[in-house]
Amino acid sequence: MVEADRGLLGDGGRLAHSNRLFHRQIHHAARNRFLDLMLDNMRLSLVLLGRTTLSLPERGATAVEEHAAIVAAIAARDPVAAEAAARQHIRNAFRARLALENRTPDLP
Repeated sequence: MVEADRGLLGDGGRLAHSNRLFHRQIHHAARNRFLDLMLDNMRLSLVLLGRTTLSLPERGATAVEEHAAIVAAIAARDPVAAEAAARQHIRNAFRARLALENRTPDLP
């Protein structure tokens, strides 16, 4: 999936769709019902925000590399590195979300 996403860097819509599939795949692979509930709630909340952070310059490439780090850590069976990579991905996505929201003009 990560390799395929590298080929989508010029197509924000397709990359955003693939990004959702990547996150869903990680989510399902965890097989954790508490995580399922939390992530479903988060997904519903994010839908309300509208635009994807992948519309920001460079965020797509950065997100794909963050995904690659997560996958590499999982493949290496290194839970500490996987958690660190996932936390970094979440922090960067949060910062990107703030940047995106700060660029949006206020509505009357």
